[in-house]
Amino acid sequence: MRKILHILILLFSCVCFPQKYDAKVVFAIETYAYIRGQNAALQKVAREFPHLKPKISETQKDLKNVFGRTEKNLNQFFKEELSRSQIDSIQIRIDSLLNQQLSNPIEKEQYAHDFLLNVKNRSHQSNHALLPKGILSFKYHDAPHQEITDGHVDVFSSENHPKAENTSIKIPVPKSWLAQEAEMPETIQQFTSCHGNGMEKMLIVVYDLPKELHGIELNEKSVATFLSPQTKLIRTENITIDDIPGLMIEVEELINYQNENMKIRMLQFMFLDQQKLYCLQGCIGPTDTDEDLGIQIKKYEPLFRLIASRAELDD
Repeated sequence: MRKILHILILLFSCVCFPQKYDAKVVFAIETYAYIRGQNAALQKVAREFPHLKPKISETQKDLKNVFGRTEKNLNQFFKEELSRSQIDSIQIRIDSLLNQQLSNPIEKEQYAHDFLLNVKNRSHQSNHALLPKGILSFKYHDAPHQEITDGHVDVFSSENHPKAENTSIKIPVPKSWLAQEAEMPETIQQFTSCHGNGMEKMLIVVYDLPKELHGIELNEKSVATFLSPQTKLIRTENITIDDIPGLMIEVEELINYQNENMKIRMLQFMFLDQQKLYCLQGCIGPTDTDEDLGIQIKKYEPLFRLIASRAELDD
């Protein structure tokens, strides 16, 4: 029957739970349901049309190349974020939905051929354009910088941006990161991981320096004067961005977020040009104040450094 061609889309709207999960977990569940649904549909075709098994096996090999790393990272993510009982509940719910959606026999063999062709075409899309957004997000969840090095990258330019008067900068951004407007007037654009569902961000911040700061040099001593009392300076490092000397600092800041005391961890890549202070800010959080963000910032540091190293000022 034709609805086997739409089973994966239907699962997205059907996978809901009485228990409340945060946005990233829900995003992960939807992605996991897509992969499970696709595998279940292939198994159904194999049961009803055994002579198609060679073609199905070929399709499954193609899918493993595309989805294997994503599925592995999803399972690891669930182990880190959920309890065993929560994971079991999710799997039971997905299995129940699949049994409902795949309960009727496929009416024509042509529908099975159409489904296999559809799946094969999606697996061969090098830019992942026809795949759910979560596939790319979780494929590189273990090594975020590889999304850019593997070519899944967009280039953001601030040219003609309403918040970038007399400023033009370009940076590479992973395709799975969502561009969002920021509240701070100095923030030209921010990008959030997992299509806006993650707690990792990259911000482009530009400050016009007041006259008394014209000629300032970026070093550990001068940067310390910019920091609030709630901000702890962890380390500094001299860097170069677009052939301009700059400074990288790692800081941890206590903030009030939705009336709760929380914290964020940041790597800020700063340089000066035309009496402006540019800051490419890789950020993790906000999280509870007792959470150790050292591991998380170490995981995303290669990505934040890669973005900063490829940033360019437009002439």
